[in-house]
Amino acid sequence: MLKKLLVVALLALPICVSAQELKFATVNLQAIFQVMPETAAATTALQDKQKKYENELSKMAEELQTKYAAITEQKDSLPENILNARLAELQEIEQRTENFRRMAAEDIQAEQEKLMAPIQEKLMTAVKEVGTEGNYVYVLDETGVVFKGTMTEDITPKVKAKLGIQ
Repeated sequence: MLKKLLVVALLALPICVSAQELKFATVNLQAIFQVMPETAAATTALQDKQKKYENELSKMAEELQTKYAAITEQKDSLPENILNARLAELQEIEQRTENFRRMAAEDIQAEQEKLMAPIQEKLMTAVKEVGTEGNYVYVLDETGVVFKGTMTEDITPKVKAKLGIQ
């Protein structure tokens, strides 16, 4: 009797499981991220900072070029000790310029992460809210999806609406 009950329960299990509707969705995170107003403001701030660094690097390169030209022009008329001192100074400037370039790149990278993190967090919160409201089992980013069948729904417009983007 117990075996018959177990067999009936096992046979009924797939019917019960298939009766539940599994919902899958995709979203184009990149498309939404690019049209968020916060992204434009952060990009402008990053470009401004990068421009300042580029201007400073340009001044440093100009100083290096000027000193190099002066040394090249005078190298035959300078005593060896003075020439060596100026070449050492030139190497110092090159090293300073390279250190500044590296520091600038690191600073811009850190600033980008600092500015973009809250925007990405806001986007992910909106996706989670839309996913929860729609009772989706999974929400996948479209950029990584190889195939999208007819049983999935694109919730990009819903996420945009949640963020107040037209």
